[in-house]
Parts: sequence; structure tokens; C-alpha cells
Amino acid sequence: MSGLSTAAIISLGATALSTGLGVVGMIGQQNAQAQAASAAAAQARYQAQVAQQNQELARRQAADATQRGQVAEENRRRMTAQQIGQQTAGLAAQGTDFSGTETDILGDTAAAGELDARTIRANAAREAYGYEVQGLGYGSTAALETARAANSTYTPNYLGAGASLLAGASTLSDKWYKFQQSAPGGFDASGPNGGVPD
Repeated sequence: MSGLSTAAIISLGATALSTGLGVVGMIGQQNAQAQAASAAAAQARYQAQVAQQNQELARRQAADATQRGQVAEENRRRMTAQQIGQQTAGLAAQGTDFSGTETDILGDTAAAGELDARTIRANAAREAYGYEVQGLGYGSTAALETARAANSTYTPNYLGAGASLLAGASTLSDKWYKFQQSAPGGFDASGPNGGVPD
């Protein structure tokens, strides 16, 4: 066997091996990217579920703030009515006939009590609104994460592996052609040694 023929055979074998390993590597890379996309989608789905739970919590907090505000408003009105009752009793004990300026205190107490009750209502509404806005933010986050999960799917691009295989095959055929041209007396695959030179 000549040195040139052995070198050419080794070169052909190395090229074929390199092409095969390149294709295997490309397929492995495609699988790794698919697994990464799957993990990203799972993480996005989890984040969407957390955001949905936070949205529900914010909705409950808003309802609680509204209910607490209503109770506090009713309690303030009751307290105002009690104050007016105590003032009326005090005025009656003094012998007031409830027709003069002495009774102005009753109107002032009623107005102050109503102002307090409305302030309590407004504060509760602001608190509830804050939770509602927070809930909308969580809802938007949930929608965004759901979309991110849907877009995290990965379709392997085996065309890259095919292109690598074709490029390797092209290199291999070029070397095979040069090997045939450099073999003494040409190269005949139907020879007694199966085309391998002596």
C-alpha cells in the first residue's frame, strides 16, 4: 500500500467521521434548545399561575377594604347619632326650648359626623381602588406570562443538521474524487481487493 493511498484513506475516514459527529452534535444541540424552551415555558406557566393567585388576593383585599369601610361608616353615623342624643338630653336638662341658637350645636355635630362618615367611605374606596389596580397589574402579568409560555415552544431545525451533512458529504466527495485521481492506475472498486490498492 503506498503512503499516499494510506494518507488519502485516513483523510477520507476522518472527513466521514467528522461529518457524522457534526450531524450528531447538531441534533444534540437542537434537543438541548428544545429542553431549554420547555423549561422556559414551564417557568412562564408557573409565573402566570402566581400572578393569577395574586390577582385573586388583590380582588379579595379590595372587597375587604370596601366592607370594612362600610362598617366603619355605619359605626361613625351611629356614634354621631349617640352624640346628638347626648347633646339633646343635656340641652333638655338645662331647660332649652330647642328654638334658639343653643340648638346650633346639634346641627354642627350632625355635619361633623357626616363629614367623618364620608371621609371614611372615601378612604375605604381609595384603598379598594389601590387593590383593584394592583389586581389589574397582576392580571396583565398573568396574560404576559401565559403568552410567553405559548411562545417558548421550540421547533427543532433539523435543516441545520441536514446542511451540515450535505457540507460534509460535499467535502467527502471532493476528497474521494482527489483520491481516485491520485491512485496509481486509477481506482477500481470492483478489483480483487474491493477497490483497496495493494
